[in-house]
Amino acid sequence: MKKNLSILLAGVMTCMLFTACGKENADNTENTSDSATTEASAEATDEAAAAGDSDVSQITIDFDNLETKALTDVNAADYVTPGEYKGISVEASLREVTDEDVDNYIKDLLESKPLMNEVTDRAVQDGDTVNIDYAGKYADTNEAFEGGTAQGADLVIGSNTYIDGFESGLIGATKGQTLDLNLTFPENYGAEELAGKDVIFTVTVNSIKVASKDMTDEWAASLGYENVSTIDELKAYALGTLKEQAQEEYEALVENTAIQTVVDSSSFTEAPKELVNRYLIQQNQMIEYRASMYSYMYGQSVSPSDLVNVYMQNEGFVGTADDYLNSLAKDMANQYLLFQTIADEQGITVTEEEIDDYLKEAYESASSTAFSSYEEYKASLDLEVYREGLMAEKVVKYIVDNAKVETQEASDEASTEASEDAAAEGSTTEESADAATESSTTAAE
Repeated sequence: MKKNLSILLAGVMTCMLFTACGKENADNTENTSDSATTEASAEATDEAAAAGDSDVSQITIDFDNLETKALTDVNAADYVTPGEYKGISVEASLREVTDEDVDNYIKDLLESKPLMNEVTDRAVQDGDTVNIDYAGKYADTNEAFEGGTAQGADLVIGSNTYIDGFESGLIGATKGQTLDLNLTFPENYGAEELAGKDVIFTVTVNSIKVASKDMTDEWAASLGYENVSTIDELKAYALGTLKEQAQEEYEALVENTAIQTVVDSSSFTEAPKELVNRYLIQQNQMIEYRASMYSYMYGQSVSPSDLVNVYMQNEGFVGTADDYLNSLAKDMANQYLLFQTIADEQGITVTEEEIDDYLKEAYESASSTAFSSYEEYKASLDLEVYREGLMAEKVVKYIVDNAKVETQEASDEASTEASEDAAAEGSTTEESADAATESSTTAAE
């Protein structure tokens, strides 16, 4: 089995959470990346977009006609013999947070969230942040196009976020000035109706700001962190945050190592094809969702096959897109057969009330919903997905709680590498937490 067991585990429930909101949510979501943005504004999807050529291995599985069965339809113990899972030994390293880590965290914050000072005595220069209103229209018809209008948008000149000529066209403009930019969308632009089109953007410069490079108490207070109004308090906040990250990394390592230890000592026979098909469909649903969101948010056409080929390349997988998806599905089937067998042996169960509590929390915490009631939302879901996921969480907790964990000191090299990773991620800690929360609350959207 593959090593990314925790990813497979998380994928089962989140897959259904995302597909539950599906197209209705996508259709009703504001386009956060308007039509003026280019491929450069979608760096996260460059690899996937680049994969979109004739050499891409296409997904050819007929998902609509796959016969499926749930985990409850089989006797899990017929297909897996668990290895030792109670009292296993697990070694894990807890990363030490150094003064250098704290300094790097704060430096990254200063770069990503600087204090912005308004400029009133000169025109726009490269590197400035401008706040603008703009409206786009086709040059030949003067008709406004969808997604080409915004008010109060912040733009860093030179970031190459907007189409070629937009940002450079604002250099030399002054606060309050309105000007027309005659531009052309790239031929390969993701929105087909705009690709290669000549357009006119009417832009008003509302303000011009520059980022301060001074690490001051005023800047620390401007970040909006609780109980942080000075640099010293920010350092204490950074230390606490990095220690929390280190502890979370340690706990995840313990969990993943424990699961892998049990998997490696277990033996498997071929899982029922219908059960594999069930997880094959779920994997495809997740990948379709991710591809649609990449395309929607970044204006680039990214297909599920494009995305799968990127995954295959990153993992060094040799074979076709169909082979890759089948491999994931077989790993998931084996993983859940193992967990179910352990659950049966230890009397671990999931009640309807627990499933209901989980779903109600997701529904009630959603910022918006495409369903008129909780009952309608619940009726749209495959509840077995959540029973399986909650069962797996309980089994993993049982394995970890009964494991003999020996904490090791991280090697200097490993500690340094982990510290650098933490420092690089430090400035986006709050954004990452918000994103995770948003992902979970989209369940009911």
